[in-house]
Amino acid sequence: MRATLSRSLVIAAIAASSAALGAADVISQLGLTLDAVREAIGSVLTFGVNNPGLPSQAFKALPPAARGTVATAGVGWLKTYAASAEFKRQYAQLRETRKPEPLTWEMTPEQEMQKADAESKEQLAASKAAIASLPPDQRKAVEESLKGAQDLIAQMNTPEQRKMRLDAIKADRASRVKEYEGEVAKWRQDYPDDPKPVIVKRLREFLQLSADVDFNARLKKTESGQFLFENPAYQAKSSQWKQCFRAGREATTAARAAAQQWLTELGG
Repeated sequence: MRATLSRSLVIAAIAASSAALGAADVISQLGLTLDAVREAIGSVLTFGVNNPGLPSQAFKALPPAARGTVATAGVGWLKTYAASAEFKRQYAQLRETRKPEPLTWEMTPEQEMQKADAESKEQLAASKAAIASLPPDQRKAVEESLKGAQDLIAQMNTPEQRKMRLDAIKADRASRVKEYEGEVAKWRQDYPDDPKPVIVKRLREFLQLSADVDFNARLKKTESGQFLFENPAYQAKSSQWKQCFRAGREATTAARAAAQQWLTELGG
């Protein structure tokens, strides 16, 4: 099986055993980069913890006890990073990119209707001009069709119809404004000014998805060389659940304990 760190555990696997080593040294030892780790953090903030991980053969090669140490120290690193000015900038940039685009109108409802009228007249004029090139036996049928279109345009421009058309444009805009306001409200909920609620949410998600990992689950090897869980229910689990399984009991347990402590400190 390919070794991967879940994004929740990569977040927890960037500061290997020691205070003597800087985070960048540890990340390098794990075959990762600071940019990749930042991208992983941004992905977790945006999409949650149930998404693909980062490759790390070095982490897979660590003995189980060392993986636990890495996970615990990594959560500590993340807590420090989450309090840093760099993280605040990263979150602010992410928040801005997820903000719904504001609605803009290039013209008033009246101008929009006038534009539609002008386009209809232009199309009708172009069709009339094209009739001259048609054979006489085809021209009559087309002329009748154009007369119907001309009558329809006239009907659409009665005072009653113009009011209905204008009301329809205004109603459509009002509906779009309401939809936009809903998107903004959801954006504010998902990306509040203070990232603390987002961190709390992601910690809870990780604790929930990793709560029932069965580290004694048995695997079977297919003819193609792929390893699958013997238990179909486990095979149907999310990729993040499976990555916690691959990370091992020690790493996942340590990450869960550290995450729970952090969640408690946040009042979550």
